[in-house]
Amino acid sequence: MLGAVLFVYKGEWGLPSIDLECLRSLCLIKFTRCPVHVETSKCNPFYSSQGKLPYLQIGSEKFVGYEKIKAAIEKEGYAIDGKLSKWEDRFRSEAYTNLVFQNLHPYHYYFLFGEPNNYEKTRALYAKRTPFPFNFYYPSQYHKEAEEVVNVFGGFDIYDKLENHDSEYFIVNAKKCINMLSRKLANKIWFFGDSYSELDTIVYSYLSILLNINLPNNPIQVHIKECHNIVNFINRITKDIFQREGLSSVKHLENDHLMTPSEREFMASKKTIQILAALFAILAMGGYAITSGILNVTFDRNQGDDVYIYDDDDDGED
Repeated sequence: MLGAVLFVYKGEWGLPSIDLECLRSLCLIKFTRCPVHVETSKCNPFYSSQGKLPYLQIGSEKFVGYEKIKAAIEKEGYAIDGKLSKWEDRFRSEAYTNLVFQNLHPYHYYFLFGEPNNYEKTRALYAKRTPFPFNFYYPSQYHKEAEEVVNVFGGFDIYDKLENHDSEYFIVNAKKCINMLSRKLANKIWFFGDSYSELDTIVYSYLSILLNINLPNNPIQVHIKECHNIVNFINRITKDIFQREGLSSVKHLENDHLMTPSEREFMASKKTIQILAALFAILAMGGYAITSGILNVTFDRNQGDDVYIYDDDDDGED
């Protein structure tokens, strides 16, 4: 696959991408060791031909979305379930993957893109990673997709009043699914033992985001933290497989995955306060130096250009 490039949204919280489909595609590439260059800095959904990321470009041909990317690399001999020795395990991987999708996808779309308070946070994440002026349009497309997902799986409209959002159904199903996955994983490295599978990619992609994202309302986050083998599974993949690709705009603490959303927001605001305090201190010292006579600043208008002349009082004067 000479010259193949995968375009994905840049990551956050130590993850290689903020986006579910992008994470799944990155897992495909990294798990199978498919020789593809990953591009995060020059990504624009406009150039994907369908207005979405991720997309895989091989020459002039573009494959948009996880399923098409998966089919494209499978043709080159990089099948995500190819390492499973038993055919029944391949069927089980597909069955479990569909089950995870049915139970986690509605929760993911509602709480990231449908819940009004959360959507402002996620919209900003996507807008920050989308070039101007497209950042005013493409992030809102996830909100429209959430409307359809919620209507199909939940039977209510995201534009209704918040008290009419019957999201408990999504929460209950997501918790049951995570409990099932925790039992299935047990103490194994991968869900099917020593070999990765598509199930591993989808579980990591959904739960790594829901575990790490900082949202005002994310009721499943605490439940994930209580499933220690799932947390270890996520952290191992992030550290061992995506160590180079993991990104964060804020330097996290060693146990950041155990922090609450309010604690994470405090750490981010603390850094901003420190920078502002340093700037204020510099301005204050400069002002003191001028008012106390330590530093004299005169403005010479006799020159053709604006020239600032600095006289140090410590120098001898005639």
